[in-house]
Amino acid sequence: MEQVLTILVADDNPSDRLLLRAILSQFGHKVVLAVDGQDAIEKFDPETIQLVCLDIKMPQKDGWEAALDIQKMAGERFVPIVFLSGVTDPVALSNCLRIGGIDFISKPYNPTLITAKLNAIVRLLVMQKTLEEQRDEMALYNEKLRNDQTLAKLVYEKITHSNCLEDPALSTMHYGTDTFNGDVILAAYKPNGGMHILLGDFTGHGLSAAIGALPLADIFFDWTKKGFLMRQIIPEMNARLKGVLPENMFCRAAFIDIKVNNKSVEVWNGGLPDLLFFPQGADTPTRLSSKNLPLGVLSEEAFVCHIDPMSFTPGDHLMAFSDGVTDSIDLAGNAFSDKVLAPLYQGSVRAEASVDWLVDQLKQESILENPRDDISCLSVRLDTNIGIDSSRSSVSKGHDEAPADFSFEYVLNAESLRNTDPLPYVLQILTTVPGLSRFSSQIFMILSELYSNAIEHGVLELQSEIKQSAEGFSLYYDERERRLSNLKEGYVKISVKVTSNQDNRFLVLYVEDSGAGFDVNKIDFDLSDSSLLYNRGLALLYQLCSKLTFSKGGRAVTAQYNWQVGTQ
Repeated sequence: MEQVLTILVADDNPSDRLLLRAILSQFGHKVVLAVDGQDAIEKFDPETIQLVCLDIKMPQKDGWEAALDIQKMAGERFVPIVFLSGVTDPVALSNCLRIGGIDFISKPYNPTLITAKLNAIVRLLVMQKTLEEQRDEMALYNEKLRNDQTLAKLVYEKITHSNCLEDPALSTMHYGTDTFNGDVILAAYKPNGGMHILLGDFTGHGLSAAIGALPLADIFFDWTKKGFLMRQIIPEMNARLKGVLPENMFCRAAFIDIKVNNKSVEVWNGGLPDLLFFPQGADTPTRLSSKNLPLGVLSEEAFVCHIDPMSFTPGDHLMAFSDGVTDSIDLAGNAFSDKVLAPLYQGSVRAEASVDWLVDQLKQESILENPRDDISCLSVRLDTNIGIDSSRSSVSKGHDEAPADFSFEYVLNAESLRNTDPLPYVLQILTTVPGLSRFSSQIFMILSELYSNAIEHGVLELQSEIKQSAEGFSLYYDERERRLSNLKEGYVKISVKVTSNQDNRFLVLYVEDSGAGFDVNKIDFDLSDSSLLYNRGLALLYQLCSKLTFSKGGRAVTAQYNWQVGTQ
């Protein structure tokens, strides 16, 4: 025999006990003898005994009683029990198997039969030992996997989340089918106020689906922080995902750009269910259907952005959810969206309670207990205070005290105006100025207002009056894109100068365009009328800047921004 066993033999008959020991010993096994059931219990050691042989009828405790106690002592360790019996009563023998015995040996002992049974038991023990070793290895592997997943999840959440998700204007819901999932919600404040929000739904589930969120989040946060526009960020995300994801993997997504300066919002929907815009006072929400393919499907050359622009009044809401909601199956086996979502689309659900309402519906249909797909939803209460003064960074006092004096100039001709946005690059330079980075939100707001006015009203000669209605916003930006794509001549000049003295710092921004100019005396610098949908930009500049002057018949404007050393 390949394996030597330590066997406990309990029999109150001395001759039978010694005979069985002799048979077992000749095969090389070590035998421990017990004179009755109680003695067997006292001599049993689960660490050393590998097989127990118990006579059924013994004094003090019989074999059945001893077997039950020995099994308790063995715990989770597998120690086979073989019963010894001179009886042939089928009921007694079946009782041996019922209480946990694996076999029985009839008296008088037959060495050939005992040898066969021992060989079977040894094979069983070897198999059990192999299973236990594999179990232990699997447990160690699972523990390592859980630790790796916990670490990866922390890194994943750190990359794909920002403090912006805690903004009181946002309400989110996120249910995954696995530790990792293919749904992601990203939100980041823009340097000039407002917010970028993205809800993404990658194909597949688990870690393979979640991997795509990392390059997506990297571009989203980095480019938003640098001041790039939504229409610049989306193509970059598409190109990155197209380059790194396999052919059968892509990301359905909705990108929301909240612009607080002119109280407008832009929405890009690439393959997600309709977004819902809830204007106050409207009977039903506006449904914003997908007009784009998901991210990662088209090549960089074939990719085109179709964006829905809208105006908003503070208190309006915007809602988006992944197709894990619409693809869910209710308790009756019907598509969830066919029946349950109807009140949402019909305007019967209060906008501010839309996410909570949706969660309640999903719970009622027991969908959240066992979701077929990752489920995510977000709602944002639109307001002009979102992201204002959000990008303050801590800089040491010593860094504040370092003076800076320099100047530079950008001149963009027609081709550059069509294809280039200089603002992120200008902002990057300015945030290197000691102490100025903490005011990047206000600086970028000034820059973007000056630049957009120069292009839209100067070079492109667009009239703000077009934006007198919510529909007018869409017409305005459609016309902007058309004129810009057809632009053959024109320019915008941006000059920047930073100067310092002992206690104060000065930033002077000069923007000139090739347009026809305008009557400066007609500018209304009053921001008190919150219902006004346009012409608020210059009034905002007037409040942010230390000095604002116009020249060249309105074709040029100089904005001065002052800050003091150590200002918080």
